[in-house]
Amino acid sequence: ACLRVLGRDSAERVRALHPQVLEIPFNSTAKWMLTAHADAAKAPDSDARGAYSVRLVVKGAPERVLRMCTIGEDLQFSAEASVKKLMQQGKRVLCIAERQLQGVDVGNNAEPRLEAADVPLHGFELCGFVALEDPPKPGVIETVERISQAGARMVMVTGDHQDTAETIARRIGILPLSAVADEEASLHEVVTGAQLDEQLPANDDFRSLAAALGGARSETWHFWDRCVRHTRVFARVSPMHKRAIVKAYQHFGGHITAMTGDGVNDAPALKEAEVGIAMGVRGTEVAKEAADIILLDDDLQSVVAGMEQGRLCSENLRKSIMYTL
Repeated sequence: ACLRVLGRDSAERVRALHPQVLEIPFNSTAKWMLTAHADAAKAPDSDARGAYSVRLVVKGAPERVLRMCTIGEDLQFSAEASVKKLMQQGKRVLCIAERQLQGVDVGNNAEPRLEAADVPLHGFELCGFVALEDPPKPGVIETVERISQAGARMVMVTGDHQDTAETIARRIGILPLSAVADEEASLHEVVTGAQLDEQLPANDDFRSLAAALGGARSETWHFWDRCVRHTRVFARVSPMHKRAIVKAYQHFGGHITAMTGDGVNDAPALKEAEVGIAMGVRGTEVAKEAADIILLDDDLQSVVAGMEQGRLCSENLRKSIMYTL
């Protein structure tokens, strides 16, 4: 799609001219991926040494990729402002940068011999940003409202950037449109993974927080207590954060937690929650195995319907027992 917009060659032709010789896959910790591409039109002879020129292309979270780029202060400021503006529109933003790597040795098959350890992670040139919009599905706003009316609290836990997550949360009703008057609640409406890293208890054992201080409540204890009471959006979180968040709600609020997810990274939290709900259409097999319930239509409205039917069955059972007694 990007090539068509730029009026360039087809993707197949670009791949043929610049075959991929190395890939460092994306992971949730680094938040970027890198590929290395050779120039097929300038391939040296197999007996040449250090003659290959390879183009490194990295894409990922803007705050991570920009650190790998060599750019001036003015461009840095302009880039960060552009990213923030896009994210505040609810868009997911990818940053793309490249670097030419000269003098790469040629292997036995006349292709560049390049290992991940040989790839420099600095000196890249900023190419630009790609903004992706994933609008809420029809009916999501009404579903969030119905869940709230049912007495349940919905919390967004996402790997997206804080600005993107906050905008979407306000758009669908998880966060109020206007600022919260209470200062403590306002400060903890949105919490990032970086903040959680500073306050994670050992082995996610929240019971040990007070015990370690002879019953006194530490700053970490107060942080998680405020999160459970006030936070509605957890952004830029990792898989271990998701599991810790579920355990925090169970420990501090005594809540019965339900967790929805579809990826491998969601499996620990799905397993930890009292009710793990996996997506049946786009969900991975690992997520489905860890979950208690699988939504065959991937629709949150089915969760509301399940809550209604469950409460109806519980009420009918209670009435039946009372009548019998």
